Amino acid sequence: MGVPGKAAVADAVSTRVDSIGAFEEVCAKIKEQIGGSPDIVLAFFSPHHREHAGKLLQVIQRDLTPDSIAGSSMSGVIGGGREHQAGPGISLWAARLPGARLQTFCLELDSKKSRIGGWPDIPQSASAVMLVEPFTFPLEPFFESLRRTPDLPTMLGGIASGADRVGENVLLHDDTLVDKGAVGFALDGGYRFETVLAQGCRPVGPSFLVTRSEGNVVYELGGRSAYEELSEVLIAIGEEERNRFMRAPHIGIQPLQSTSGESGGDSLIRGVMGVDPDAGAIAVSDTVEEGDMLQFQSRDREFAHEQMESALKLAGSFDPEVLGALIFDCTARGLHLFQRADHDIEMVHKLWPNLPVAGCFAAGEIAPVCGLPYIHGLSASIGLLVPSE
Repeated sequence: MGVPGKAAVADAVSTRVDSIGAFEEVCAKIKEQIGGSPDIVLAFFSPHHREHAGKLLQVIQRDLTPDSIAGSSMSGVIGGGREHQAGPGISLWAARLPGARLQTFCLELDSKKSRIGGWPDIPQSASAVMLVEPFTFPLEPFFESLRRTPDLPTMLGGIASGADRVGENVLLHDDTLVDKGAVGFALDGGYRFETVLAQGCRPVGPSFLVTRSEGNVVYELGGRSAYEELSEVLIAIGEEERNRFMRAPHIGIQPLQSTSGESGGDSLIRGVMGVDPDAGAIAVSDTVEEGDMLQFQSRDREFAHEQMESALKLAGSFDPEVLGALIFDCTARGLHLFQRADHDIEMVHKLWPNLPVAGCFAAGEIAPVCGLPYIHGLSASIGLLVPSE
């Protein structure tokens, strides 16, 4: 049980089929670790438990009496040192943070006014964890508007997964169930989340300046045909690397707003949708702006392992006192990328043994690039809870 007056974080997971039993089990585990009345409880639950989400809220409120609750249905959950990518699962993450300023939020699109309602006034010093219902919330336009706003908080989170249509995802906002919009919480006052973005692709060839593009179609790289540049890159690399790229071609985009000149975590990984040799064009799965930097990428589990390890070690060198962590993994990671379960959570625990870690497998990961919020794919967005200076 937590020491009075000190920060305390706990995680718990259950894979029981019985929903009520699973809810009571994870709440009991949390209470055993840090007692009741945490400042925040974050819940992730598989589609198996979706229809009982109202009961989940009741059990959390009854057994833990937290000040705030946020949560979402997800295709898979992470916690208790394991990654449960399929089957019934619920994961809780709870924290008691003396002196913290914490507020939950619930965002909704007002279609009549074409605006987002519910976004609170969050200072730049804060961190915001966000869970999004993808069928009803225009996340990328929302982020695009935020990126034009000065003094943004650090943002991380995930897009709800495991549903095929509107109304199937369930979000938790304090004592309310929500089936649209986005929910989350902002944290300030002595604590923050240090974000780590771990990606699953290896750079292929050099970086290029995008000199002509329209929407999601890239026509010219460095003043030359984009298709010709890609062809020359593929000729120059080895057969194994070429085959790996052809199996799952991707690009990394360093946005125009980025001025750091860094690679890796500063890139947005997007899929290649097709090529047009006659037009010399490459179509990708997102808008590409003229002035962006572009580099071809291939999925590579060895590189993903190395990149995650180095990113976590770097974060740990700046913030040695880590109180807990949240992981938002792409549904294409885990078994699909590493051919085994538990890779990402094991990487975190390798550096911080016994650290309370919880999370989920999301349909899109939220993490900052050069301080600005973006949606990622094939990635792990990790938030390390650390004391603020």
